Amino acid sequence: MQEILPQILTVSELNRDIKEVIEQNFRYINIIAEISNFKAHSASGHYYFTLKDEDSQIQAVMWRNHAISLIYQPEDGLKVLVTGRITVYGTRGTYQVEVWEMKPQGLGELQLRFEQLKQKLMDEGLFDDEHKKPLPAFPQNIAILTSSTGAVIHDFIKVSKRRYPLFNLYLYPVNVQGEGAAKTIIDALKYVEKYSGTKTLPKIDIIVIARGGGSLEDLWQFNDEKLVRAIFACKIPVVSAVGHEVDFTICDFVSDLRAPTPSAAAELITPNIKDFIDKFDNFSYFSRTFVQSKLENLRNSLKNIESSYYFNRPKDIINDYFKQLDDFSDKLSEVTFNRLKLLKQTIQMYKKTLHHVSPDVNLKKGYAIVNKKTESDSLFGSDKIVTRAKELKKDDEVDIKFYDNTKKAKIE
Repeated sequence: MQEILPQILTVSELNRDIKEVIEQNFRYINIIAEISNFKAHSASGHYYFTLKDEDSQIQAVMWRNHAISLIYQPEDGLKVLVTGRITVYGTRGTYQVEVWEMKPQGLGELQLRFEQLKQKLMDEGLFDDEHKKPLPAFPQNIAILTSSTGAVIHDFIKVSKRRYPLFNLYLYPVNVQGEGAAKTIIDALKYVEKYSGTKTLPKIDIIVIARGGGSLEDLWQFNDEKLVRAIFACKIPVVSAVGHEVDFTICDFVSDLRAPTPSAAAELITPNIKDFIDKFDNFSYFSRTFVQSKLENLRNSLKNIESSYYFNRPKDIINDYFKQLDDFSDKLSEVTFNRLKLLKQTIQMYKKTLHHVSPDVNLKKGYAIVNKKTESDSLFGSDKIVTRAKELKKDDEVDIKFYDNTKKAKIE
């Protein structure tokens, strides 16, 4: 009987057969594992790393065409769920996981990206207190970067007008959500800084960046690294008023002051004029009391001197001195009272003036504001307020803002 000998293979043939068997049976796999030995190849953009659990490990690779889709940077110790396949490197006779998708477990992708960028900028010192600029106690000109519609700007104006109506507010409309919103905020920030204190714009004391609350996705543009660095580089104090009290963005950490809400920002950066007036009243009372006390002490001292032997005779001189002191006391009290009265009247006049020139008051009287739709090539939006009839032509679309609502219209 003839003996059958086993097939003789070369190493390349054996690796080829193993490659076919493994790759045919592991075309699509999902693995939960921890990353270690992570390396991002700077030239090719490929990721090389090890996937491991408590008892075993396997080599893995994520080619550049898949790696560029990640919105966070993988790192050692991160637990992930990977999707991919098993491939065999025939030249070395080794196998590995070719990763197509990678999702962090525990933290979401956006949250992980947020924490990584926050830590990176913190390590660079961008959040250190030594870089925080102080805010002026009595600002004269404030610029606010926010949407021109919605409750944010109305709430800010309402609170700040009630507390301190003696400053000027400049609104720069920007996008506060969606792709490209961060760039519009950066452009506005640089514009205000560039022209502050020029013929174009008075000296701006504070810049407020504001929007209402939302999800991490809604607020994501305020975690943009370029925006964060622009705020850090700005020479004008910046206040971040983004979201609600529980919302935090990286803009909050780099700004000179973080306000939990836009309304709170108005409270924090403006003094309360009522407290200011009360302090003047207290100062007036203290001044009068102090002066009267000093004068009384001086009178008593002079009386003691008058009763002595050496000064008993020239009473006319002393009486004249008493009269001068009384006149001085009355005049000082009158001047102090008149100055405070004039200050109160000036403040009341400013408040009435601001009330009369308020857009809401004019709208209540029957006036309206006409906004014309224009090409979206300007820095801060595509609407223009129409002040003359010749600016409109047939078929132009306009928005007419009344006191209670806004209506769309078309010019015939």
